[in-house]
Amino acid sequence: MRERSTLFRFIIPMVVLLGLACSPCGLLSGTIPTPPHAIAVSTEAAGQLESRIEQSLRGQPGQQFILRMGDDEVTSLVATKLAEYEGYIVTDPQIWFTRGKIYGTGKLVGFLPIDTEFFIIAVARVQDGKVVVEMEKASTGSLPLPTAALDTISQSINQTVEESQLDVEVTGLEILEGEIIIRGTTK
Repeated sequence: MRERSTLFRFIIPMVVLLGLACSPCGLLSGTIPTPPHAIAVSTEAAGQLESRIEQSLRGQPGQQFILRMGDDEVTSLVATKLAEYEGYIVTDPQIWFTRGKIYGTGKLVGFLPIDTEFFIIAVARVQDGKVVVEMEKASTGSLPLPTAALDTISQSINQTVEESQLDVEVTGLEILEGEIIIRGTTK
């Protein structure tokens, strides 16, 4: 009897989830934002951005830098880095900058019972010489993630960003149409 109860607790939610995804109203296939233009992924763009980042971080102490990153470069760098991980769960990432915010979309594969598209909207600011990212909204299909999940994702992103900002003090950040500009000084 216990095995049957456990089985029902697992199967019923899966059937409901699949029903929502496949039903005529397609609750898991909600409207996903799309980039204002096609964003091509290229290893060349990823390599160029990675090289510029390294050059900015290698300056003499006190040297100022300005790092411009376009939609295509950031998308390419993220896509190539994700592809290096075995069993990665995000495919087809698209990242773009517009209206002072960071937008991202992609597909979650092998994480939920069905593959589903997701999107995020985030803002970034400078705080104590570091870039801080805050998730404003995220969802898988049309199911929004709860605030607690957004906070956890924000913390994870900020840890990763902080680890990559070795020996620099960020003094400015602008999110423009199609690019993000980071200004700073090497330590």
